[in-house]
Amino acid sequence: MNITNRYNSFNQVHKGLRAYLYDTALKLQQTDLADAKAGEAAMQQVEEVLVLFESHAHNEDEFFNRPLEETNPEVAKLFEKEHEEDHRLGQVLADLVAQWREEPDDHARAVTGRNLFYAFNEFIAFNLYHMNKEEIELNAALWNAYSDEEIIATEQTLVQQTPPAKMMKYARWMIRGCNTVELTRWLSAVKANAPAEVFFALMHLATDELPAERLRELKAKLEGCHHAAA
Repeated sequence: MNITNRYNSFNQVHKGLRAYLYDTALKLQQTDLADAKAGEAAMQQVEEVLVLFESHAHNEDEFFNRPLEETNPEVAKLFEKEHEEDHRLGQVLADLVAQWREEPDDHARAVTGRNLFYAFNEFIAFNLYHMNKEEIELNAALWNAYSDEEIIATEQTLVQQTPPAKMMKYARWMIRGCNTVELTRWLSAVKANAPAEVFFALMHLATDELPAERLRELKAKLEGCHHAAA
């Protein structure tokens, strides 16, 4: 079996999360973290990254790793353990954000900001490697245990149980992080299977986020999919 043809449930959300990591890293590099006002926007972005990664890890454990314990406990436990390390790295960052806000002057903020910058780089490095492993090793275990239809059904249940406001935060970065073919496949599936208001909300988001040329290309591909289905 050519496993590269199997359904990769992590591809889209991981591309979005990677995009958010890259954007936040650049924001930290460009921000004068000695400046309380300028630095606060960067701190808030770091905090939102942590919220989305923590929620994502919880969902992966709940919907993929724990069920997989029945058929492949070694792989399931490996990734649950990695999520514990991810949480530890996130807590280091959260503590540094809190410390940065409490610093009494520019010099102290600059020192803590530099430590936070290094800690965020460690968070990025860990998560980039971790997400690669999930898409290779965890997917291989899932593909061995489940059909694509079962994996897709699990993914749909996960999405349905994610609060809509949080789902739209993920969606914004997935739109920014995915290529047009991936966006077409995703939005076509949403249009076919989800309530109309969900599709329209995502298209509104795409209109806000995509350059004009990419938006035209996406709309053309979606229209092509509609005619093909008809």
